[in-house]
Amino acid sequence: MSRSILPLWVEELARQYYAGRTALFILHGNVHDYIWYEGKAYMPRDFYASVLFRRRELVFFYNRASGLFARDEAAHRDLQTFSGERGGLPRSPAELFPLLHLYFQQRLKERRRIAFIIEFGEILIPNTGSYAASAEERITLLYLLQWAQSPLFIQSDITIILLAESLSELHPKLIANPHLSSIRIAYPTAEERYAFIRHQIEVRPSVSEKSGGVSIHVLTLATGGLTLIQIEKLLAEIAECPAPWSEGQLMQRKQQLVEAQAGGLLEFMRTDLTLDAVAGHHAAKAYLRALVRALKEGHTEVVPMGFLITGPVGTGKTFLLRCFAGELGMPMVQLKNFRSKWVGETEANLERLLALLEALAPIAVFIDEADTQLGGREREGDGGVSARVFGRLANFMSDPRHRGRILWFLATARPDLLPVDIKRQGRAEEHIPLFPPTTPQEKREVVTHIAHRLGLSALELPASDEFWEKIPAFSGAEWEAILTRARFVCLTHGRSTPVWADVEAALSDFLPPNYPEEVAYMTYLAVLECTRRSFLPPVYQNLRREEVFAQLSTLRENMRGS
Repeated sequence: MSRSILPLWVEELARQYYAGRTALFILHGNVHDYIWYEGKAYMPRDFYASVLFRRRELVFFYNRASGLFARDEAAHRDLQTFSGERGGLPRSPAELFPLLHLYFQQRLKERRRIAFIIEFGEILIPNTGSYAASAEERITLLYLLQWAQSPLFIQSDITIILLAESLSELHPKLIANPHLSSIRIAYPTAEERYAFIRHQIEVRPSVSEKSGGVSIHVLTLATGGLTLIQIEKLLAEIAECPAPWSEGQLMQRKQQLVEAQAGGLLEFMRTDLTLDAVAGHHAAKAYLRALVRALKEGHTEVVPMGFLITGPVGTGKTFLLRCFAGELGMPMVQLKNFRSKWVGETEANLERLLALLEALAPIAVFIDEADTQLGGREREGDGGVSARVFGRLANFMSDPRHRGRILWFLATARPDLLPVDIKRQGRAEEHIPLFPPTTPQEKREVVTHIAHRLGLSALELPASDEFWEKIPAFSGAEWEAILTRARFVCLTHGRSTPVWADVEAALSDFLPPNYPEEVAYMTYLAVLECTRRSFLPPVYQNLRREEVFAQLSTLRENMRGS
């Protein structure tokens, strides 16, 4: 970053301030991080006091724990004189804000220049709803709204800033008010990270020695999604480590920091596997590998925004994506359940996750059991939370700036429960179905792969196609259960290595779960959702949609009857 360039959010704040529309600004997002400016990392309070508002005569800070404090002694004495409070100013906003309101009015009439920064705004006016808000929260909200739209405040030189990590954690009447402006402080840009890391290496030369030859440029790329404070911590760990770090260790530690920062709401999918470990699903694997080639060659314009992986339970949807993460060429994270029973927390969790994903890009995002995780516009009984979450996520997924940079993978056995808005073109565009093995060759291949993964590579499988033709179309999960039982049979006979006779004993005793109609229903749903004929096994490729709908209708009626 050039030494003379202010952070982007400061430029936006200045633009809106000079537009003269409001006196109150909400800064949200990465509000507690260092602010990099002119070769120096400022703590937020120092930046506001000595850089952003250095020309203001009266600068005050407030948070619920520490109360009100001034930037300098002159401002402190001025307020003390006005208030007549010799024993100290009140700490409660319900008592302090009326006093500040009168003080600000008087000093603005005298053409004094004022800045007032309120820290941890979500503690003062949380998203508790109008009826659950305390008397103190209502008074605080009233004064903030009054300051935002006061003609005297707007026409004078006063800036009131409310800091909060998430807009969703603030009272909805505040963030919905048209008389104030909200500005997001993003995670550090690559330029900011590069300048900060270079400065840190100058301060700690041992970072270069202990980073195992990793260049500043690689460090800059590797630290995407981290705050400057986290980067400082990471570089300090490298400097103090007795042995040099490898690039792999650096990425592992970065992932740990990101997961901790996300509060357990996402997890990196770490794997040593590739699509070679996936048996069958040849069309799906060929397509995914072609996708990887397009990404590596920079053809992001041909990459879908998202993908829907469907198929009956046990067909390996999660396993396929875990293996795909091993050769994708970008990290893949799995979103955990970000829903909460507390008011505003679900939206705040999602807001934090989406901001983090933007900072981590390029990134792939996996949502398992997407039909239950995502909700929809029509869900009732939660005060509209699901509709708001769904709308925010849907808009984010379809942002054209994210094409090729944030890839979405949604997996579900019940795609009919997913809203059409998510499955349409521009969001989860490509629908990839997975099916149990049906041909003798596929069945043998699946058993071979699973046996190898379970450490049973020496197991000799029958070679006859006639044998495999008679074997039911078990899913990969069912074959794993059968081979595990075969190993158990082997142990009960005092042997350590299973033979095919043990598998046959397990097969003859195996009773698959009794829900064939549900599995058939999920199979036809996958056929119906498929967006490419080449993804379908031959048995389904020439089915007319009317036939699929008829099968689904019959199965649905049978399941209701049972």
